[in-house]
Amino acid sequence: MFKLQHIIFPSPENCTEESLFFRRNGKVIYSFADDAVTVGKYGLLSFDTYFNGFSISKWEKYTTVKQIGLSLKLQGKFRISLQYKEKQGDNMLFRVIREFYCDTAGETKDVFSIIDTDLTIGMYSFELMSLSGKSKFWGGYYYTETAPDNRNEINLFLNICTYKREKYIYRNLKMLEKYFLNCTESELYGHMEVLVTDNAKSLDLSLFQNSRIHIYRNKNTGGAGGFTRGMIECMKDRNTKNISHILMMDDDILIHPEAIYRTYSLLTFLKPEYEDSFIGGAMLRMDRQWFQTESGGSWNSGRLVSHKSGLDLRSLDCCLYNEVEESCDFNAWWYCAMPMKFIRTDNLPLPLFIRGDDVEYGLRNMKHLILMNGICVWHEPFEFKYSSSMFYYIFRNRLIDNAIHSQPYPKKEFLKEFREQFQREVFTLRYKNAHLLLDGINDFLKGIDWLAEQDGERLNQTIMDRGYKLQPTETLSVPFSYPAYEATLHFCESKIKRLIRILTLNGFFQKASGSVIVPTIDPHIAHLHKAEYALNYDAASRKGFVTYRNRKEELKLYHEYRKMKKNVITRYDSVRKEYAERYPEITNLEFWNHYLEISSLTDNSETGDRNE
Repeated sequence: MFKLQHIIFPSPENCTEESLFFRRNGKVIYSFADDAVTVGKYGLLSFDTYFNGFSISKWEKYTTVKQIGLSLKLQGKFRISLQYKEKQGDNMLFRVIREFYCDTAGETKDVFSIIDTDLTIGMYSFELMSLSGKSKFWGGYYYTETAPDNRNEINLFLNICTYKREKYIYRNLKMLEKYFLNCTESELYGHMEVLVTDNAKSLDLSLFQNSRIHIYRNKNTGGAGGFTRGMIECMKDRNTKNISHILMMDDDILIHPEAIYRTYSLLTFLKPEYEDSFIGGAMLRMDRQWFQTESGGSWNSGRLVSHKSGLDLRSLDCCLYNEVEESCDFNAWWYCAMPMKFIRTDNLPLPLFIRGDDVEYGLRNMKHLILMNGICVWHEPFEFKYSSSMFYYIFRNRLIDNAIHSQPYPKKEFLKEFREQFQREVFTLRYKNAHLLLDGINDFLKGIDWLAEQDGERLNQTIMDRGYKLQPTETLSVPFSYPAYEATLHFCESKIKRLIRILTLNGFFQKASGSVIVPTIDPHIAHLHKAEYALNYDAASRKGFVTYRNRKEELKLYHEYRKMKKNVITRYDSVRKEYAERYPEITNLEFWNHYLEISSLTDNSETGDRNE
């Protein structure tokens, strides 16, 4: 017997949003401190949820598993209902597969049942109703009796890149030790190792003496360089440790160990025709743990589409919608497992430092992406991480990725979209961001040789130094008022004021006066109409920065914009062609060894555990 998926409960360790795990009605008591749910007479527990529904559509399509069973650990008298649910347009198909009664006579017993049905497009789930005064449910699992010779041998390496995120790294490594690396009862015991690339060289190595945790101190070359270093180290051990898959994972995430287990169980039974599949984890918000930010994505020439964004996963309808597959180009590397066969000396990521390296690698290599309810991570929303430096990378990396994959992005279309972003930063008085946008384009036009020669850390530091810095509001020259900030969030512009704003270039030809308080993320241009100062407030950190209207600076920016535009007209097509033809020069092992300043592939690190 092989356990495919465990029935799990909410926990302060990872997620406390109860309705992601079960729904209850009547006399049902659950406490984080207990290992069981206590159910009073006629109390009802339903498990048609994000974490405990069984995605039969994915198991049927992608794996060799033919028969599914359910094991439940119970004490008391229950009516057990095995159910099937499927989304059909705006409606839901519901079927009871089997219903039966169970009386454990006061003892705690494991109750097994085969789920026998031809319905395989949606979700299996179950429902428990207590028929006695005080029954208990201790959990359980879905399983299969598939023979061992029909299973794939999976050895999974987790590849984590970090930079000064010690709190997250220590917590996640301790979790991995507890549930997998040191747990002899786990199916993954002996089949998983963890590799951490420490770009800041700040981790305390003495805290981890586990032979299955390998920490490498790396030159800071951003996420791209950190993940690539992990890939290179995995290639060294590919044969000796029979590595089958590598799991790319962010350092600042919260993850339930069951997500990793389900990834492993899926890989164990993948059909041969899907052996090249990537398995992706959805991103859920850390603050609203039921809110799905993305489950797979499409590149769309750089106009990224986050699939199934905004779903409330407490809803059964949203969970069933998650089962519906869509075409995806990539899965972000906050959680993405891929076959080791793709990690080759001639097929490494681009040296982009940050933003877009995972997307490009997916465009280059991903054939199938398997997504499943319950395989996810929690991550801080990106709007909680304001950084001016992103404006440098936004268009630069987008242009590089489009060029390499010959994605249609005519220069006229690019210039139109760039102008909109550029003007937004100018009109919101964020002149530093506008300069960074221009610099990103000018650097792209310098071609692939320029990119290959860059010291990514030094370049990124220069970019960060030139951007806006968040500071405590009490140190700023514009007084902070929360009611004034809230008022901008509910702003409504009249048609007449909008017309005046457009005709005056957002107040460029009018006398400026007064100050406003605006959010750092996507402030409306109208907020800054005729404003002389702006306090840009970041609600997540409760910090901000001040910008000032400067007409000379605006004129200078437009002069630089016209120069950039002329350069695009003459160089755009040739640079795109250059990247498309020569990108293998910067995605091979020889380049990366030089870029990261590390030894060749044939040289193993000391003991395979630490590398200074």
